[in-house]
Amino acid sequence: MKQQVLLVAALAWLSVKTDAQANCDCTEKSSPDNLQLLMQSANPACKAIGYEKAAKELFDRKSFDSSELFLQTALENYKKISCSESKYLQVYKLFSRLYENKAEFQQSLEYSLKALPIAENAGLHTERADILLNIAQVFNRLRQPDKAILYTRQSVPVVAKLSSSTAKAELLNKITARYFFYFQDVDDPTYADTAEVYVKEALIVAKEVNNTKEQIIALTRMNAIYESRKEYQKALGFIDEALVMCNPVEHKRQFTTLYGDKGYLLMKLNNFSEARRFADSCLFYCQEEKYPPLIANAYSLIFEIENKAGNYKEAVWALTNEKTITDSLSSTEKAKAVNELEKKYNQARNEKTIKELAQQKEIYFLLAAAGLLGLIAIAFFLRQQSLKHKQRIMETEQRLNRARMNPHFFFNALASLQSFAVRENDGEAIAANLSKFSHIMRETLESTYKEYVTVEQEMDFLNEYLDVQKIRFPKKFSYSVTADKNVEVDETHIPAMIIQPFAENSIEHGFSNIDYPGLLNIHFSKNGKQLLIEIKDNGKGLGSAAKESNEHISRASQIIRDRIYLLNIKLKTKASFSIDNIPPGADSMTTNGVIVKINLPLIYIESKSTP
Repeated sequence: MKQQVLLVAALAWLSVKTDAQANCDCTEKSSPDNLQLLMQSANPACKAIGYEKAAKELFDRKSFDSSELFLQTALENYKKISCSESKYLQVYKLFSRLYENKAEFQQSLEYSLKALPIAENAGLHTERADILLNIAQVFNRLRQPDKAILYTRQSVPVVAKLSSSTAKAELLNKITARYFFYFQDVDDPTYADTAEVYVKEALIVAKEVNNTKEQIIALTRMNAIYESRKEYQKALGFIDEALVMCNPVEHKRQFTTLYGDKGYLLMKLNNFSEARRFADSCLFYCQEEKYPPLIANAYSLIFEIENKAGNYKEAVWALTNEKTITDSLSSTEKAKAVNELEKKYNQARNEKTIKELAQQKEIYFLLAAAGLLGLIAIAFFLRQQSLKHKQRIMETEQRLNRARMNPHFFFNALASLQSFAVRENDGEAIAANLSKFSHIMRETLESTYKEYVTVEQEMDFLNEYLDVQKIRFPKKFSYSVTADKNVEVDETHIPAMIIQPFAENSIEHGFSNIDYPGLLNIHFSKNGKQLLIEIKDNGKGLGSAAKESNEHISRASQIIRDRIYLLNIKLKTKASFSIDNIPPGADSMTTNGVIVKINLPLIYIESKSTP
């Protein structure tokens, strides 16, 4: 009797599901290409298809806001008739591309993660690979290269199964780009060699299927690889070959890339006037594309050209525009939101797995014992993974914390350089300061991804950083960065960016409104089996009169406290730090001020061979 009831229920469910899927088919007799008739149809399925196609046309015309509204309407109509997941695949993919072009990376990742299991369950290999590479692109834009290359590697075996087609050529070009971006992030030439293998395969496939666009893109990637090897004439040859194939109407995005690359190569060959001409053309096409990351790249190119040409006013203008865009794209809040979204996605997949196992246990009750053991094993595995995942999240949050000072410091330094350029009529001095700031900016951004640096690297960074700060506050303070002779500065490692927040606090707050010369000393020494770092200043110290300073140093302390906590867990050490006012008479340099003491383990890291 029970089996009969179950059979009737199953048949009823199958009937309802079949009817729902039938309702998802558009049965209008009018042409499926007549979008107006489709969108005005009383049939929700036809209306959904009409709005989806209209959204794609608007997206291709760069009308992103209108495209978003039409996509929302298409999705609402699909949901009205309870269509299967497969109906949503292209809608989700278009949503992801739309938000990626608008630099709204959290939403882009959200829709890619919705589309991925649909493609996997349906066995759609081309779609699956494309979605994985789009996810990798989002993490590239967020400057998280390790996650980007992880998703790229997942796509490689999927693409290898595809037969020659335009789609395969396009995917191979995307794989090339992701590997080349990773090479630029980790500076390991083996990844550039890997990128060259894939781009050559992409060029072969594109020629087989006679696809001009993918041939142009492949030649553009070849140019980038040879430029990285400083083979500039060969790189220019690839660009010129691609430009001959370009059509101004069909290949606007390709013109954008090619003009920018040619401008960069001409700059490397010291042809600055021609380089700026191509860079301006690149900026024009980037603005036509309405894609913020490309516009930022164009301003960055103009900055490099004008800086090398000695046109410092133009260089500062371009750098300011670039930073305005890039800081809005890679803010801590956006990166944190994206990481939280990925975490929720992985959690949802795990929950779905557990739910399916529970359903199987109910259906196949004879296998209850085996199912129970399986669930216990999975629960143990998930717990272990959860612990590791939590540690990775904490480490990621610390990288984000290290990046929080970037926008504040960059804009202060830019303002100082602009003021210095107006105040001083000394081109060489301006160029030297621009060079220092460029190096500081690069080191600061790279430190976000470095776990450790040598004491020597940290001392060099602090000297450059404090030099730039002296441009902002001339004659306000002096400083010294020293180490005992028994400290192996080129072999001893410390966590990256652990000192800068306290140095900044001394300058910004400790020395504010004092009527005597400020003095900042940073010293490295050995304390038994530990490395002792002392940061002393003769500022106004901690107290009610320095409320702003106390709040700032409290934030810095929390960031350092969390990092030392992770360090102690990972290395099983007893690192610590303290912050106190300098007692009167305790130091010859001052009767006021603050002393920060950081005790770290002596860390020696052997250099690793390239993979």
